[in-house]
Amino acid sequence: MSTTNAVNAAETVTRSRGSRLVPDAATAVDLTSVLVLSGLALSGFATSFTGGAFLVVAMLGVVLGIAVTRLTRALGWPLIAPVVILAFLFFVLGGPLCLRSVGDTAFLPGGTTLGTLMEQAVFGWKDMLTTLPPVDGDGPLLVLPWLLGLVAGFVGTALSGFTGKRSWVTALLPVLGLTAVLVAVILLGVRHPHSVVVQGTVFAAVALGWLAVRARRASATVHGGSSGYGRLALGAVLVVVASALALPASGIVTGADDDERTVVRSWVEPPFDIGRYPSPLAGFRKYIDLRPKSDPANVFEKTLFTIEGAPAGARVRIAAMDTYDGLVWGATNDAIPGAADDSFQRVSSTIDNPVQGKQIEATVTIGEAYDSVWLPTIGAVQEVDFRLGDPESKAESFRYNLATATAVVPSGIREGDTYSFTAVQPLDAVDEQTLASTTLEPSPPGTGFLQAPATDWSATATTPMARVLAIAERLRSEGKYSDGVTKAEQVYHPGHNLMRLSDEFINDQQMVGNDEQYAAVMALLANEVGVPARVVLGAVVPESGVVTGEQVEAWVELRAADGSWRTLETDRFMSDEPPAERLPETNTPMSGTIVPPPAPIPPPSDAGDQSDADLKERRTKKNDKRETAEEESLAESLPGWLVLGGTYVGGSLLLVAAILASIIGLKALRRRRRRTTASMSARIVGAWRELVDHARDLGQPVPLGPTVTRREQSGSIVSGSAPALARRADSFVFGPAVPAAEAAAAYWETVESERQAMSRAVGRRRRWAAAISPASLRKNRTTASARTRARGSRRSS
Repeated sequence: MSTTNAVNAAETVTRSRGSRLVPDAATAVDLTSVLVLSGLALSGFATSFTGGAFLVVAMLGVVLGIAVTRLTRALGWPLIAPVVILAFLFFVLGGPLCLRSVGDTAFLPGGTTLGTLMEQAVFGWKDMLTTLPPVDGDGPLLVLPWLLGLVAGFVGTALSGFTGKRSWVTALLPVLGLTAVLVAVILLGVRHPHSVVVQGTVFAAVALGWLAVRARRASATVHGGSSGYGRLALGAVLVVVASALALPASGIVTGADDDERTVVRSWVEPPFDIGRYPSPLAGFRKYIDLRPKSDPANVFEKTLFTIEGAPAGARVRIAAMDTYDGLVWGATNDAIPGAADDSFQRVSSTIDNPVQGKQIEATVTIGEAYDSVWLPTIGAVQEVDFRLGDPESKAESFRYNLATATAVVPSGIREGDTYSFTAVQPLDAVDEQTLASTTLEPSPPGTGFLQAPATDWSATATTPMARVLAIAERLRSEGKYSDGVTKAEQVYHPGHNLMRLSDEFINDQQMVGNDEQYAAVMALLANEVGVPARVVLGAVVPESGVVTGEQVEAWVELRAADGSWRTLETDRFMSDEPPAERLPETNTPMSGTIVPPPAPIPPPSDAGDQSDADLKERRTKKNDKRETAEEESLAESLPGWLVLGGTYVGGSLLLVAAILASIIGLKALRRRRRRTTASMSARIVGAWRELVDHARDLGQPVPLGPTVTRREQSGSIVSGSAPALARRADSFVFGPAVPAAEAAAAYWETVESERQAMSRAVGRRRRWAAAISPASLRKNRTTASARTRARGSRRSS
């Protein structure tokens, strides 16, 4: 008879749970509001990603988060249940949704997929902030909106079901949770918002409307009132008016300048050190004509690269160098004081780089003589597509500096590599009427020798740009050109350190040098008269499109007042006349001991020099290769089916095993806590609860609650000893004396024996299912009617 009553109670519980799965009107409003607010918040990534795939992935995460959280809450599972389930779905679905370019993205993810998902979940925000927007809409960074979608759905749904003592807290919590998601999207985005109307006005309208509905509902529940349609309509009108006024009010408060918008990207410095690469200007002499001499490193007649689609005469920039340290001009991650786009950042195939000018679509094929990290480009690059030569690796490591229009590929550019790019060639003409920028850094230490010539050579000019042009003309007219190749000209050393530019150039009997010295000193002189300048190494495209070392030259770029950089061509400040022969040493006036000049400081070169960082990186790569080879040899020794299964199924099995092990561990920890508690009465109560929880794990509907007695519970437990154990527990708990420790231990042993008997009675499969069942870890929401029916059935029996 007791078994029949238990079955009836179970059917009642099942019917009540089934009814809870269908949301009522209030719950439907909450879930719809969570979906809409999450979509509005996540749409802010539109300026950070290309295409709309990010929103599809994010909204799928929101829907899953809402569905899983709603389902587990309706079934009465603990809050940890949706977290575990959503974590499982994150790894299982993250591969095919976000990592479509990864090789092992089967439905059951392998080790590579799981590792990439975990890495992006932890460090994806960092990759997002150090990548120039917009990033590829089908790459690994999709993991971030996927994760935020799951979080938004879970947080909004979980908080909407929270009930507290204060009605206004209950109404406000889910709105605050989704507002936090909106704030996270804004902080991870860019300065230029996708739509202030969507993220401001519409989001505010929906949030305020939902808040008003929830507050009214909570107030009506507390006070027993009912909501009126007239008040609801009036509230809706007020919400719409307040939202409409939010947009112009925000413009008055914050202004219309997006540069004042606070985003984390402005505070994060990309972890890429461009200073580790030698200055390409210091190796300029490998591009010169050695005439009768031969040098394997010289590339004067060798092909550097072939460019198709660029007009003849276009300037291909290899690198822009914006800082002088007394030894060389070099590239830095802080080219312009106060600017946020002056660092080398990761970029996707599309670069947000709007510039006015002529658009160019070019394809570059690297030749035999080019082996460097600097990527040749033209103007302001807007799209890059690597085609041949490990394109995925190059696209992953590609960095671009918006402020200097310089591209770098740390993995290296070598013969045979092919890539195409779309760029805009800006109008960069410079004349005396061009207004110069006033943003200027202090002159480098040791450049005081430039003050006198800068002042003397530009005395008749009236504007800063006119002074620069006057200095350029003086350099061109009085200077001489030499690469230091012939025997008579070998005294003109390479390099552009302070000694080479002062005693051996400006202050020498003749100003003699090549592109390296002229460009270096011209940029310093421009800075001396108040015009920001930098040095650019590049080449002029010939008619054939084949660029050799002969076309390589160095020029200077000057910053105008509008922020643009204007080109000062090499032939405007550099002479092409050879120097006169130097005076014989016998005619040189001598006094005292002749002290030979110090040996010139050998400048760093991009042709063969190795820094400590380079050596360390090579050693690391060597060790990684050795470890990879060992792993591959181990994999080859295993059966193919075992390696395949471990790759595609192993990660999922490990995740499932971890979840099951956590359930078993929580039960063991609970059992130990109950058995070792200080109070003897609590130990006996814990033993009885252990028996009840074991019955629940076996699928028996045992009622719980403060009004349910142990004797009533024993009627629902399929065990002949349960009633006796319940009466024995009551005698200990409500007896006149405190039970002894021996009595508690004996009671625990009896309960353990009964648990084992119950397990043996149901069979092996049911016993294993009970061991990993989370039923006893959640609260039992058996309805009062079910408990009443069960009690009545037991009384009648």
